Amino acid sequence: MSDTLVAIEGVTKRYGEILAVDDVSLSISRGEIYSLVGANGAGKSTLLRMLVGITEVDAGRLVICGEDLSNRSQATRKHLGYLPEELVLYERLTGREYLELVVGLKDADAARIPDELSFFELLPVQHKLVGGYSLGMRKKLGLAAAMLGSAEVFVLDEPLNGLDVEMMRKLRHRIQDERKNGRAVLVASHVMSFVERVSDRVGIMRAGKLVAEATPAELRATAGMPDLPFEDVFFYFAG
Repeated sequence: MSDTLVAIEGVTKRYGEILAVDDVSLSISRGEIYSLVGANGAGKSTLLRMLVGITEVDAGRLVICGEDLSNRSQATRKHLGYLPEELVLYERLTGREYLELVVGLKDADAARIPDELSFFELLPVQHKLVGGYSLGMRKKLGLAAAMLGSAEVFVLDEPLNGLDVEMMRKLRHRIQDERKNGRAVLVASHVMSFVERVSDRVGIMRAGKLVAEATPAELRATAGMPDLPFEDVFFYFAG
């Protein structure tokens, strides 16, 4: 079995005159955390939406766990656990009912729902309507939904928004545990301290292009910034 779980090959996406993603290629291996960073409008979320099959690719190829995404097979989808930046939840379902719906769509094991509710500290509000959830509770519910199932690749777009410090710490450990279990994790985040701490490699996007890709330590060395905050390293490449 190949160690490459995600292969993005020369992918391009246009919206009219706007070149949102410009010939981007990258790969992510089994047991690797890869963070994608860039300013607003750099193309990160567009690339992630193409990777999970929400947005059509104009050019290039996307391969998940050896399967070409253009085949649009249900099996390919089962390889993915996705958290979008902008969550659209069913407001008139309870948190537990929402996860039960997700389990049905993923053909996943419903027995794991209590574990995810517990991990994301949602047991006390599991029977509350999602429409009454706070931003943080909604984000945790979205994360729980992404983690349910048998995904080999997790795609998490801005997973920290709305989380408190303790939950950020728990999520970091969870992501690292998923890596130890041989899964690939692709994270898009603006929280540079988190990115530096959790990532095996970081890809930096600017104006639709991947302008740098390396380990956090290698990016620091290239920028000549061994001690400055990692956000300064980011601006060296993306500014």
